[in-house]
Amino acid sequence: MPGITIEFTEEELAELRAEAKEQGVAIKRLAHDILTEDVVRRRQKQRFIEGATEKARELIVEFDQRFPKGLR
Repeated sequence: MPGITIEFTEEELAELRAEAKEQGVAIKRLAHDILTEDVVRRRQKQRFIEGATEKARELIVEFDQRFPKGLR
């Protein structure tokens, strides 16, 4: 399986170890889950923003048609 190497400060690694211990998982599993969850969350947010922006562009056209600038 492909992998990556990530460097941490001693303090960062200590925090990761403590969190992994609290959750009862291996540090590799914790790091994997944190990274993948963050990527998924960011991608979902980006898709939401793109969809909302597209919808807003559609609505502004309708708004402008129904409420011309002089009638607002």
